[in-house]
Amino acid sequence: MTRISMMKSALIPLATAVMTGSLFCSGTALAGDAPGIMAKTGQCYGASYSRKDGPVKDLRISFRRSVSDENGTNTFVDFQLSQWDVPNDVYGFTANCTADGGEIVCGIECDGGRLRLQMAKDGRLFAEAVGLRYDLTRGPDTLLPPVMDADGLTLSSIYALTPIGKPGEACEVSPQQTFVALQAGDLSPRVKILETKLNSLGHFLQFPNMVFDKTTTKAVESFQGQYNIPVTGVVDRRTAETIESAALISAGGC
Repeated sequence: MTRISMMKSALIPLATAVMTGSLFCSGTALAGDAPGIMAKTGQCYGASYSRKDGPVKDLRISFRRSVSDENGTNTFVDFQLSQWDVPNDVYGFTANCTADGGEIVCGIECDGGRLRLQMAKDGRLFAEAVGLRYDLTRGPDTLLPPVMDADGLTLSSIYALTPIGKPGEACEVSPQQTFVALQAGDLSPRVKILETKLNSLGHFLQFPNMVFDKTTTKAVESFQGQYNIPVTGVVDRRTAETIESAALISAGGC
């Protein structure tokens, strides 16, 4: 199954809502009857999905007016999602879009696809994504290696989101949390972070890079021996937490 078809499989049940030449056709979301969408500026909208619905785990969307726009038609849309089986990372973008009555349309630059938002009469926000490209926006500040590269990932589906919290409150997703060990053979930016911290602690006396090689293994073993951790050369959870703690103390943190 291709990634696009996987994304399309995330289409959630929308009762009688179906795609037409307009955006939606249902008893709750007709373009001509939808309320002015900009009345909901600053409100967070979100939805959560099970693994069987597709790769999207959580989705959050909010929008705000452009302060420099006198006509009030330009708006910034913040779009965030997390994915099942892709731990610790958040994907999305912020786009400058156009508001027109009951909908907001975003044409993402550089062939990034399209996002169309429409407010339903029952208070839900409907989002139509067509070939919408999204990238990694927030990764872990830990020693975890990235599981996948978000470059070129696209979303093609329709989602119904409900209001979350009060206008102005934070609108962020919480990714699936999973610890992944670092070990010999890994190639990752997290390896460079690891080597930089080991260097600051006097266990890695070379220029840090992204390759977990024999030198990295020896440095990890040296650190584990100093802190009475089983000497395996693998950065497991206990080793990672001890490195983080030692590096923080070394840097004068509290």
